[in-house]
Amino acid sequence: MATALVIEDDDDIRRLLEVVLGQAGYRVSAAANGADGLEALEAQSPDLLLVDVGLSDIEGYEVVRRARPQVGGHIVMLSARPEESDARLGLEAGADEYLTKPFRPRRLREQLAEIIERPVTSGER
Repeated sequence: MATALVIEDDDDIRRLLEVVLGQAGYRVSAAANGADGLEALEAQSPDLLLVDVGLSDIEGYEVVRRARPQVGGHIVMLSARPEESDARLGLEAGADEYLTKPFRPRRLREQLAEIIERPVTSGER
């Protein structure tokens, strides 16, 4: 079974992502902040990592920069920031995709299915 780690500080969104990923067939673990998420990565290398940009302790871009060498799977950033410059920062940090909130659960599942069909980024763009 594929694994996913969600790093999201909003409880409601984190729970929703856990449900959406569980329905998509992932075994899901979650962290409420960047430090806990990075600690979780020391114990596992998930097939899919979802990271919120606006975490309460460490900016999501920094989490992705630190996580990319440890994660052999896809990294997706989620953000309420729709600006192209924010998306570019996420991709430059090592994310495979940058998706904006709010999202519809079914559409998010479809987008994630499309993303995992593509090659994993090396973090260098």
